[in-house]
Amino acid sequence: LFDGLTSFRELEGRISGLATKGERGDVFEVFAEAYLATVAVEKAKHVWPGASVPHSLRKRLALTIGDKGVDGVFETQLGEYHAYQVKFRTSRPSLTWDELSTFIGLADRVERRVLFTNCDRFADVVKQRTGFYAITGNDLDKLELQDFAVIRAWLEGARIERQPKNPLPHQAQAIDNLLSALRDQNRATALMACGTGKTLIALWVAERMGVQNILVLVPSLALLRQTLHEWARETSWRSFAHLCVCSDPTVKPDSDELVVRPTDLDFPVTTDSAHVRAFLAARFDGVKLVFSTYQSGHVVAAGMKRGDAFDLAIFDEAHKTAGREGVHFGFALNNKNLAIKKRLFLTATPRHYDVRKRDKEGDARLVYSMDVPEVYGPIAHKLTFAEAARRGIICNYKIIISVVTSDMINDHLLRHGEVMVKGDAVKARHVANQLALQAAVAQHGVSKIFTFHRSVASAAAFTSGCPEGIGNHLSGFNAFHVNGAMPTSERENIMTEFRAAAKAVISNAKCLTEGVDVPAVDMVAFLTPKRSRVDIVQATGRAMRKVSGKTTGYVLVPLFVEQVKGETIEEAIARTEFDEVWNVLQAMQEQDDMLAEIIRQMREERGRTKGFDDTRFRERVETLGPHISLGSLRDSITTACIEALSDNWEERFGELKAFKERFGHCNVPQDWRENPPLGRWARKQRGKNKSGELSEDRRLRLEQIGFLWEPFDSQWEEMFGLLVDYKRTHNDCRVPVRWCGNPQLGKWVDKQRRAKKDKRIGENRIRRLEELGFVWDPFDKYWEDMYSTLEQYRKRHGDCNVPQGWVENPSLGTWVATQRTLKRESKLSEERIRRLGRLKFVWEPIDSQWEEMFAALTTFKSNYGHCNVPNNWLEHPRLRIWLNVQRRSKKKGSLSEKYIERLDTLGIVWDPRRSSWEGMFEALLTHRRKYGNCNVPDNYVENAPLGAWVSRQRIAKKRGTLSTECVRRLDQVELVWEPISAFWDQMFAELAKFKHKQGHCNVPRAWQENRQLATWVGTQRQFRQAGKLSDGRIQQLENIGFTWNPRDARWEKMFAALVQYKKQNGDCRVPQNWRHNPKLGKWVDHQRHFKKSGILSEARIRRLDEIGFQWAELRRGEKETHSASCPSVIP
Repeated sequence: LFDGLTSFRELEGRISGLATKGERGDVFEVFAEAYLATVAVEKAKHVWPGASVPHSLRKRLALTIGDKGVDGVFETQLGEYHAYQVKFRTSRPSLTWDELSTFIGLADRVERRVLFTNCDRFADVVKQRTGFYAITGNDLDKLELQDFAVIRAWLEGARIERQPKNPLPHQAQAIDNLLSALRDQNRATALMACGTGKTLIALWVAERMGVQNILVLVPSLALLRQTLHEWARETSWRSFAHLCVCSDPTVKPDSDELVVRPTDLDFPVTTDSAHVRAFLAARFDGVKLVFSTYQSGHVVAAGMKRGDAFDLAIFDEAHKTAGREGVHFGFALNNKNLAIKKRLFLTATPRHYDVRKRDKEGDARLVYSMDVPEVYGPIAHKLTFAEAARRGIICNYKIIISVVTSDMINDHLLRHGEVMVKGDAVKARHVANQLALQAAVAQHGVSKIFTFHRSVASAAAFTSGCPEGIGNHLSGFNAFHVNGAMPTSERENIMTEFRAAAKAVISNAKCLTEGVDVPAVDMVAFLTPKRSRVDIVQATGRAMRKVSGKTTGYVLVPLFVEQVKGETIEEAIARTEFDEVWNVLQAMQEQDDMLAEIIRQMREERGRTKGFDDTRFRERVETLGPHISLGSLRDSITTACIEALSDNWEERFGELKAFKERFGHCNVPQDWRENPPLGRWARKQRGKNKSGELSEDRRLRLEQIGFLWEPFDSQWEEMFGLLVDYKRTHNDCRVPVRWCGNPQLGKWVDKQRRAKKDKRIGENRIRRLEELGFVWDPFDKYWEDMYSTLEQYRKRHGDCNVPQGWVENPSLGTWVATQRTLKRESKLSEERIRRLGRLKFVWEPIDSQWEEMFAALTTFKSNYGHCNVPNNWLEHPRLRIWLNVQRRSKKKGSLSEKYIERLDTLGIVWDPRRSSWEGMFEALLTHRRKYGNCNVPDNYVENAPLGAWVSRQRIAKKRGTLSTECVRRLDQVELVWEPISAFWDQMFAELAKFKHKQGHCNVPRAWQENRQLATWVGTQRQFRQAGKLSDGRIQQLENIGFTWNPRDARWEKMFAALVQYKKQNGDCRVPQNWRHNPKLGKWVDHQRHFKKSGILSEARIRRLDEIGFQWAELRRGEKETHSASCPSVIP
């Protein structure tokens, strides 16, 4: 029965062929004994089948050996006793509670009850029992050829060991590096691409370290199961015991997390810290292994006695302990929580960025990072994805972005007799996924595919047997579906069928990402947005597994582009959501340094040249779509990918390189007009480098192109050299701020002074400037220079009273006055007051100056007879200024009585304006006596200033600045304050006289008798039309019959004459030269001409029609019938 076995299914068939149930049961019990002793996860120390159980042990455990009871007992490596029952059933039916209840009920004193069966399912009530686990048909199906050889040898009384795997070259290198790091460090990290064998590397490191107590931490129970099986199968330890700790959390609905129940396991699991304590305390010469999920770390810690510590802890998928997840998964990182001597961290992705969220500078937000040496230790070994693919450890990959447009969907549905209902996004997405997968399969000939979906329901629908299922659209493909809630046996049976099929596609939402032993596939397809980067990394790892003949793994991402009517595909792409593409590409570039570098270089190249070469990008990312626009499609998608997946920093760096190529340096002005953001960016890099925020990689790249962190060093040296030259020429360093010789040098000198004041200049620069004779406070130097000049002045003149504006040195007089002002305001230092005092400096020189100016005024009075010194008097320009100061001082009350008395005696006029007013008022009285009024013309020849003075009085009164007294006196002499109003009244009176004499108010324009009146009449009409004539004056004019439009009045007059003509002559044909009224004939002719030209109003035409006006002219030679004396009218 056991000869030449290659699979358990083969043995199962042989046993099923036995004649009786008893024979089948006996053979299976023998197989169970051999299995427990040789190939179980933890090989039994002793196995006692059936009646061979020692009587004392049977009694101690209260066991009943027999049918429906216990079929045997085995002792674990730690000395625990587990009772087992063997059940073989043909066709693997579900085992009922009745078949198992006796076994479970009678074995309550044993530590564990173990069901060994070829069946995969049993009653749910069994799953609720504690202290129970089962080795099922699914577990036995995993037995390999070597396992059967070991079992057969054991049955024959021989003993052969299963030969574990040996490390591959890349694994041996990793082991050496990690062992070396852990000798010197307590923490180390292995950064290795998915599919390179990290699980076995961790085992081999633990074996070679020779440690006894090992903790293995993993994210899930499913991964724990897989790791334990792999370690148990491949270890070289002669003896080891294990304990599995798992408090698996409740799975969220529709999350498709892989549900692995304790009853799905072929080993016991605990959540009790007491079990941990007992396990660690038990005496055992071999290696103790504790396997735990990260969430159960606190259970392990609670089971440890004070002073206990694990020799080594393996942190698999260690990135789970960083970032937000680290709150729940990072418990074991700290020795205060869980004592561990050495920690080994394993990951493929030590950091993760969210490309959908960026900072102000356009860099993607960091979600998590393991770049914390004090927590994760150094990266002791690194095997990148690109290097692993180059060495043939894993396959290379290609991401396929398959574009499906709404037109393609509609065409597909029409070919299959269906119509898309408008707004049915779910249907559109489903069809788009089918078309995308079909296109990818046709393009690359793949045969095994995993598809990942948003939900379990959408995954199941995609591979359903209905007409819309993918199996009906991919010729020759079998379609399957799995989900995490399925019983493990059912899921694994489906996977077995998938393996056996020549071509197959299997759909799921998430459960195939990690912790499941699945076959390698040609393609993984993300058919709805996959948010978890970890899920994407794990899923793509399925496509990159190396198998014979396979060179490339494909990752499919459909891109559904919905076009509206009249829209180009490029326009549609611009508003398309790229979430699926971003998520997959970001996950891939985080594990593939080469892809990340390609994208980075393209973004940099775009900054440098405004374009990029996408040849290398297309080697990894392929775009499928409508052939008619595939080129522009690819360009649009590539550009969008580059912008979304790379940092804005790269483009700015490219722009900086272009700047360097153009100008020969990297010192971009902050306000550079051609590219203001580049100048600001360069300044930020310097700031970040100074604060330690700039990454080492970016710092080195900037330095490689000659970027100066202190760009002003070279500029400073250049300006210092110019200052040295200035000193040689001018003997000092006092460069004027706006020095025409070099304005920049003056500004630089001023900047150095401000920098020293603000403590922003180094001691070395201060020393060098001072050695050159640099004066930090130029005002100190200036004061000393002026003091020295004042000393020279005193030696020559005997005093320090430097006149203001002294010709020889105008600045000295100003400086002297400034010193007096500063002392008066208490702003001059005592030292300087003392030094000026030594020169007999006069602090109040006003007295002596006053006497000097009074003497000059006395001389003026004796020469001219008065004290009214003219402005800018050439003989003594300062005298008038001094005189005005005296007048203002008296007005303010600050002039001493002594000075007032002396000036009064001299005859000074304190208010010259008032004196001038009185003089002009006398002149006005003279004018009134001569002309009878005060209306002095502006251009009054006899006294030109008088006219202007009178106008100023009117203006002053109007503004309210003329005193009441002046107004009263001018009113007494009947000054007209509003001369314009008086003139109007005068002209109105003249018009009234004209009306009385002429009978109308239409004064001819050029009336010789009174031209002023004619002009005034025209002005009134203009003012009324412009709205500038008051209502009162309009009423005054209309009261005397004033016509605002004289042409209307003339027309009415001529119309009345025509009416009278018709009464007398019976028609309106007035001859042009009618002797009784020649004007009427011409007027009639004008009306005909005006109507013909279109300028006669409709009202006037109507009125003329009403009296029978003839519009046609008389023909040549036609005679008027009513008068023989009327001449012919010639047109």
